[in-house]
Amino acid sequence: MPLTPGERLGPYEIQSAIGAGGMGEVYKATDTRLDRIVAVKVLPTHVASDFDLKQRFEREAKTLAALSHPHICPVFDVGHQNGIDFLVMEYVEGQTLAERLEKGALPLDRVLQYAIQIADALDKAHRNGIVHRDLKPGNVMLTRSGVKLLDFGLAKLQPAGAVAGMSVAGTMTSPLTAQGTILGTLHYMAPEQVEGKDADARSDIFSFGAIVYEMVTGRRAFGGRSAASVVAAILEREPPAMSSLQPLTPRSVDRIVATCLAKEADDRWQTARDLLRELKWIAEAGTRTDDAVPGSAPRGRVKLAAAMSCSLVLGAAIAAAAVWVATRPTPPHVTRLTIAPGGAAALTVTGYTRDVAISRDGTRVVYVGGNGSRLFVRALDQTEATPLEGLGMPHHPFFSPDGAWIGFFDGLNALKKVSVNGGPAVTICRVTSAPTGATWGADGTIIFALTAVPGLRRVSANGGEPEIITTPNAQDGEAYDYWPEFLPDARGVLFRVELRAGGPTGSGRIGVLDLRTGARKILVRDGFYGRYVSTGHLVYGVSGMLRAVPFDLNRLELAGTPIPLVEPVLMTPFGGVLDFDIAQNGTMVYIPAGTRAAARTLVWIDRQGQEQAITAPVRAYTYPRLSPDGSRLALDVRDQDNDIWIWDFARQTLSRFTFEVAQDQYPVWTLDGRRLIFDSRRTGGQANLFWQAADGTGAAEQLTKSPINQSPYTISPDGTRLVFRSDELKTGSDLLALTLNKEHQIQPLVQTNFNELNAEISPDGRWFAYESNESGQYEIYVRTFPDAAAGRWQISTGGGTKPLWARNGQELFYVAPTGALMAVRVAPGATFTAGTPTRLFDGRYYIGDAANVGRTYDVSPDGRRFLMMKADTTTPATIIVVQNWDQELKRLVPVR
Repeated sequence: MPLTPGERLGPYEIQSAIGAGGMGEVYKATDTRLDRIVAVKVLPTHVASDFDLKQRFEREAKTLAALSHPHICPVFDVGHQNGIDFLVMEYVEGQTLAERLEKGALPLDRVLQYAIQIADALDKAHRNGIVHRDLKPGNVMLTRSGVKLLDFGLAKLQPAGAVAGMSVAGTMTSPLTAQGTILGTLHYMAPEQVEGKDADARSDIFSFGAIVYEMVTGRRAFGGRSAASVVAAILEREPPAMSSLQPLTPRSVDRIVATCLAKEADDRWQTARDLLRELKWIAEAGTRTDDAVPGSAPRGRVKLAAAMSCSLVLGAAIAAAAVWVATRPTPPHVTRLTIAPGGAAALTVTGYTRDVAISRDGTRVVYVGGNGSRLFVRALDQTEATPLEGLGMPHHPFFSPDGAWIGFFDGLNALKKVSVNGGPAVTICRVTSAPTGATWGADGTIIFALTAVPGLRRVSANGGEPEIITTPNAQDGEAYDYWPEFLPDARGVLFRVELRAGGPTGSGRIGVLDLRTGARKILVRDGFYGRYVSTGHLVYGVSGMLRAVPFDLNRLELAGTPIPLVEPVLMTPFGGVLDFDIAQNGTMVYIPAGTRAAARTLVWIDRQGQEQAITAPVRAYTYPRLSPDGSRLALDVRDQDNDIWIWDFARQTLSRFTFEVAQDQYPVWTLDGRRLIFDSRRTGGQANLFWQAADGTGAAEQLTKSPINQSPYTISPDGTRLVFRSDELKTGSDLLALTLNKEHQIQPLVQTNFNELNAEISPDGRWFAYESNESGQYEIYVRTFPDAAAGRWQISTGGGTKPLWARNGQELFYVAPTGALMAVRVAPGATFTAGTPTRLFDGRYYIGDAANVGRTYDVSPDGRRFLMMKADTTTPATIIVVQNWDQELKRLVPVR
């Protein structure tokens, strides 16, 4: 009997049905003990009622529970309640390979990516004595992190001798009628399975070959109009060669799949490890058609004179080749080294922008460190990095062509540069929203991009007013131009084209602007973060992988077929940025994939600087907000889908509050603690304001509808107004007030040509504090509320961000440029007076980075402790330097 929402199986509360098949019904559920979403599979009666099958099921479940692999869906638990046997697994979001194959064949590089991951998972399972027995596209889930194999080791649970899949096997993939029977997995069964014999690891390899065949060609290897015809095809017929259906299929791939599909198990690949090695070899060698088709033999007789002439020419050529081989220079070796900075110099991986860069000559590396408060320069012939301090919140560093300067962005304040040897930073120009890349050209100009600003901007590296140089093609679904990169001699600029919400699908496009003619064109229809390499290649990302393609620099056109690369580069979860850079001498620097971006811990700090750990798990926490009574903590967590979570101090549990795929961030509690206000992109386009019951019940209500980003900050003590930020494209970020009644009226609070951020209303409702860059750097100011024009006072000296009032209204806190937490005594009353700022404790805590410009701390209701965030140092992030990487690139992707 189907389960209904709200029902419980042990600690698992059912939310909704996901699907059903011969192996049982699957439900989405909440693990109430650990506050996580899981998948619960209820076993069918024929398994639960058979003692032998039940024992086998429990034995294999225990084996799987101990099997850890990134491409195998893990088993968390098994249980029995009210006559129901169930299995608890990871809840995996994505689409099945079967659903993707409904659209047709996959690109060859994607086929290799998925095939390698599946083969790797099979090898792990087979080595642990587990055979899948029901490998098919319906049991392969495609997720953001790659494939996940489902139902591992649990598919063949029928009595021995039965033809598995003829009636109840697995989740059905597509209907195949044979006297009224629906078949689901027959097309992928090995001959021995069809004949009712025992299946072993080589049976999985046969099924694997059938899957790869379908991914390459878009059609099944073994088809038929009935069950009998499918069985006959599996037992007796060979499928057409894939290259006959897809002419660009390399013969090496054809050979691998043909060996997988051998009728006799002894003639197949004997282990998944052998298969994995072959696939990796093909991926590393490139997916080009590697075996040329022989040409036709010339007709007629060959004349003797011509043969002798050819012999002489051949002899001369051999001699010349021998001399060339003996005297040619030895190509430089590709070498890899790891930089693992620790302590104060530890790398900060923001997860939003590029955190590392290399100079054009390949001698220096610069990276973001110090919890996002410093840049560090590491010469590759040195063992220690040199800090560049006093830069505010530096991010997205990039070198000048001569390597003497480093450009960077200081939060949302300005585009700046600093000498590679240190010293004061020089402001080049102001910015009005979060930056999305910059590049320094040989012509002495810098081209940069800003979030939600349509075109690229160009400014002199010596300073000046930026000019817009590109315009996205709105009719073709283009919205913004991001992540620019100069081509050599400043002849052009590569950039990513962000597509409009609801427009064409794909990860974006790569465009190029010819700076000589002003012409703009699209190079790649599905890709991001294009970078030119001096070998004559364009390197870019797509679906978490690097690709390279020959590039004609003179014509600004692609000159070949894209080939996948295997360098494991970290891709940011938002914005489509690959954290790597390439020098002109061929040296590559990158942060490896798998690095945890922005992993942080939560701690309490008292006024004496004493630290007390909070037992919440390590996550990418941002913007902590304590509830009015201090019992709960709302956090923006950004390591998965950018959602809001709630930490309960009494229960010691972290619960997910929002579940949308779109970004949800900036939580703000209402004064009674019953609702959370936040911004969200769930309606498409830019972020707007929503609120929802804090216990997660009911639907979220949209408070604003705006074409530009809006984020909530603070609620007035009487609960009638919300002050929020609105990112104006021309004037920067402004402060507005929204009435929290049914009308939801919006009134301007502070609107200038500068950025006003992080407003906080005082507990008595008479004042509000905020930060502004009107003086050239961010400082803390206080104004009267709600009439902001009645008075204004500067609080900080020497810079300040992220103000916060003590609950008693007698202190104002803020963050200094060094990251130190400052306190200022204020006197409540009819007039505003403030004392001298004093330092509470130093800046060893996270204060924000490129995209995280909101308040990153909170204070307890009694004002005695501060809730702070620290970078997780248990697994320090590393930087990989590959010297002479261009030699490897030339080998993998030859250029004519």
